[in-house]
Amino acid sequence: MIKKTKILAISSSGGHWIQLNKICNQLEDQFDVIYATPGAQYESAKEGGRKVYAITDASADSKLNLIPVTLQIISILIRERPNTIITTGAAPGVMAILLCKLLPIKTIWVDSIANVKVLSRSGRMVKNHANIVVTQWQDLSDDKNIFYRGSVL
Repeated sequence: MIKKTKILAISSSGGHWIQLNKICNQLEDQFDVIYATPGAQYESAKEGGRKVYAITDASADSKLNLIPVTLQIISILIRERPNTIITTGAAPGVMAILLCKLLPIKTIWVDSIANVKVLSRSGRMVKNHANIVVTQWQDLSDDKNIFYRGSVL
């Protein structure tokens, strides 16, 4: 049996989670997708038979929560050993991208569709650290560091 490439899909709750699911639902047949997310969607995602890790929510308004979420992500990385990380942000995705910079794990940042004029704050933080940065708005693409490949919604 051929071992599937393992992807860790990680995001904050709300719109980030919705967009991540729209992307990863398409990947589940080809890849072994593991999810990590905070919030109420954790339980509903588990009901669908997915492997989901509950993580602490963090944001610019709750910087102290970056400590536990970072430790949780490290634990998940050690346990799951993903080949690739895909994230739609925000803070948990930033932490995952920065941690993977130190590891042989490829990273993909998909910036939120809500950011029409500039990359999100989180996107700007990781654009030089992620292996691939994708925007959902063609005007934000430079086709060198930030790529447009269509929108999720």
